Amino acid sequence: MLEGNSGETNLELYGTDLLFRSNDTWSFGFGHRSMILNVDGLELQTNGYLHTFFLPAHRLSQSDNGGFRFSVAPALSASSNVTSDPDEISVDAMQVLAAAIWNKQMSDRIALYYGVCGDHRFGDYRVYPVINVAWQIHPDWRLEIGFPTSQLIYKVSESISSVLRIAPNGNEWYVKNKSLTKHSQLVYEAYLLEWALNWRAHKNLMLTVSIGREFDSRYEMTLRDDNRVRLSSESATRVGMALAWYF
Repeated sequence: MLEGNSGETNLELYGTDLLFRSNDTWSFGFGHRSMILNVDGLELQTNGYLHTFFLPAHRLSQSDNGGFRFSVAPALSASSNVTSDPDEISVDAMQVLAAAIWNKQMSDRIALYYGVCGDHRFGDYRVYPVINVAWQIHPDWRLEIGFPTSQLIYKVSESISSVLRIAPNGNEWYVKNKSLTKHSQLVYEAYLLEWALNWRAHKNLMLTVSIGREFDSRYEMTLRDDNRVRLSSESATRVGMALAWYF
């Protein structure tokens, strides 16, 4: 439910990733995220079908005492009536996602990760610091505490692991109305507390199921009457399923 009972939202989220490791240093890939935003009670300027396409490249160097990772991904983030027509794509739909992260092994059980990221996980584009301490509490337990993500990983068996994670979860899209005469930016920001169970059913196959809670959620969007609104929404439960194939 949106702030002031002004409307009610329902989200459907989909994702696809393909990542190819060319050698021990470089990886390249393709990713797609889509969000179907259904809103009852308000008339949005856009149709609510939102897409983000990105082309990630990762460079990793690792040693016994630590390492460094640099990642960059040009991205296109827009509504479907923009992405389906190349003539409608604007520079406002383009994003550059990037990260530079160092890690240092402080002891046999503790590692420090630090660096800087630039992306839309907080909604609007931000460049922000990253700091994380990873503690291997036990061969089966790993705790990672930091900003912007913290998680607890438990290795149930050789093929099953459990992950409890909290992280920001947002994005921004360039959107147009149906007649393509008006445009604006749609921004979503939230935090996600999620538990996931991973099962390595086969050396090439991993199945994941998850359940989580999105909270502190906000939308910034333009309505059909051209009014720009910023509305909070109630916390919501989400469930998920993922399939990964390694080849």
